Amino acid sequence: MIFLVSFIALFIFFNIFYLIAQIKKNNGIADIAWGLGFVVVAITTLIYQGDYSVHQLVITCLVALWGLRLFFYIGLRNWSKPEDFRYVNMRKKWGKHVHLKAYFIVFMLQMSFLYLISLPIQFTNFLGMDNTFFTWNFIGLGVLVWIYGFYYEAKGDHELKVFKSNPENKGKILKTGLWSKTRHPNYFGEAVMWWGIWYISLASTGYIPLLGVISPIFITYLLRYVSGVPLLEKKYKDNKEFQAYAKDVPIFVPKLFKK
Repeated sequence: MIFLVSFIALFIFFNIFYLIAQIKKNNGIADIAWGLGFVVVAITTLIYQGDYSVHQLVITCLVALWGLRLFFYIGLRNWSKPEDFRYVNMRKKWGKHVHLKAYFIVFMLQMSFLYLISLPIQFTNFLGMDNTFFTWNFIGLGVLVWIYGFYYEAKGDHELKVFKSNPENKGKILKTGLWSKTRHPNYFGEAVMWWGIWYISLASTGYIPLLGVISPIFITYLLRYVSGVPLLEKKYKDNKEFQAYAKDVPIFVPKLFKK
């Protein structure tokens, strides 16, 4: 039942954001909804199940911290801006029935992805926890992995925001800080965080949480090969400064040592 409850909550949530997007004529609103959607799943399933064990509270707090940060970061940045180039290109390709296509191709598809990626959260809030050494190992190491990923995403976003806020950097490529270690530190950080969340979920009783490994595998694949890295790499492929930058800096996994 908890899995149906989370689905209903997400369905209502994404329909609300779809209506907002159509009013604003900006399907990029879906990006603002992304992080907050995970918070909806975490809080809804936690309250519905009503157990409040340690691993449930830890995962819910971590997801809330990440999701709310991303929601406000993207929301404040994009709310009053024109529609992102990715969604503009989609509109051009769609031709007719843009509202219907936006509903299914953008919002419902994103809802489906979010539901799948959130499985470790749902498994955790559905199952209890055994108080053993291995349980605390899963929680402790999982939190450390999550912190590492959160650092890369949050600091990467902050460095990019500061860089873009300087008019002198317009048209230039950020190549310092975390951006000197990987071309996409924010995407890398997000992927790492979900590996941490899944590892924490293994503190739950039974073997069902093992199935949740599909979550970090799927989000890593999406960010690296579908919706994150490839689109930005394509955007800057004709930029000579970016081409030189790309020869020295890894595309996703950071290099450990500088030359």
